[in-house]
Amino acid sequence: MAKIKSTLDIQLDLTRPVEELTEVISAVIASQPARRKEILIGLDIAVENAIAEIESQEQSVQETHYE
Repeated sequence: MAKIKSTLDIQLDLTRPVEELTEVISAVIASQPARRKEILIGLDIAVENAIAEIESQEQSVQETHYE
């Protein structure tokens, strides 16, 4: 389970990444209610970029296998 302090000294159980990251995100936005939307938009952009990179790599691998 993620251990969260006011300084956000975080320890994650990497066997449960989604649940742990969800707890961390919830803690961050709870500590910054006025910036909640800004934080979530920034996170959304970072996630979209990471997914696009993965999809680009997957497409490159597929194209290599079909050549």
